[in-house]
Amino acid sequence: MLLLGIWLVAHSNVAVKNIAEKLAGCDFLDFRLIVSHEFHFDWHEHLYHKISSNIIPSDQLPKDIVDTERRLGGARVILCTLSMLSNESLQKAGFNRLVPVHTVIVDEASQIEVGDYLPLLHNHDKSLKKLVFIGDDKQLYQGRLRSEHSDRALSSCRFVDVSEGRETKTGNSWQNVSEAREAIRIAAICQARGQAFRLITPYDAQRGLLEKLLKASGLPWQDKCFNVDSFQGNEEDNVIISCVRSQKIGFLSNLRRTNVMLSRCKRGMFVITSKQFLHGIASSSLMGKMAAEWGDEGWLSRRQILQGVL
Repeated sequence: MLLLGIWLVAHSNVAVKNIAEKLAGCDFLDFRLIVSHEFHFDWHEHLYHKISSNIIPSDQLPKDIVDTERRLGGARVILCTLSMLSNESLQKAGFNRLVPVHTVIVDEASQIEVGDYLPLLHNHDKSLKKLVFIGDDKQLYQGRLRSEHSDRALSSCRFVDVSEGRETKTGNSWQNVSEAREAIRIAAICQARGQAFRLITPYDAQRGLLEKLLKASGLPWQDKCFNVDSFQGNEEDNVIISCVRSQKIGFLSNLRRTNVMLSRCKRGMFVITSKQFLHGIASSSLMGKMAAEWGDEGWLSRRQILQGVL
């Protein structure tokens, strides 16, 4: 008798990869991860080796149910995007017969349009018994959320002006070398003070550069650098953010993802960007409004950072 399956889905390959890393981090490896063959595997090195045998790229899907059973290896938990779950190739390969779509858990459900759920409900109306939505439309709740304490110190969030920083296209992503170097300097200060930190950036290319520079600097680098999507649901005492873009607003135009980026710290946050950028074309963004609220006192100069003043 076939056991009932659990399908963990999300809106993007990055979000699904994040689930896989979480499972691997708690030593649960009895799952298979189906991702688009076009997806760039920007994994943390030590986790990739642990999880590589669980990955099934979409262009390497089994041809028949016998091969599918071999590739599954008895796994009853399948990870994929919501769109992949309704892909005809999965049905042809027999995934749905071997692991019936009985329970579907949707992570970051608020980021998926209601209409995108229709193929799931239509294609699996006979087997689907439980649909679980996990997500939060916004972390700020229209200002109704209040801090437990009354500490309104400007030092809880500092902006770092890297005026000469310019973004460069790297593949389908973006890098900003000047911002990355500044982020490493702040990370080194946090490390010397014994303060826990993580680095977050909207772009995969910048995440890879930050990890490379951390490693080259002799600083802890494993589980330290993340893009916004992969750090969703996590937090750290001190968060160092590299915005990357300085010519166009880019990522900052997305309110939901900016909300995620700005709500990951428990004690302090350092936002590395261009002052001219936040006061100019990005002034109407959430981050631009934060910079205006903090005023000039909220900004750190590069000289202060070199002197270890945070």
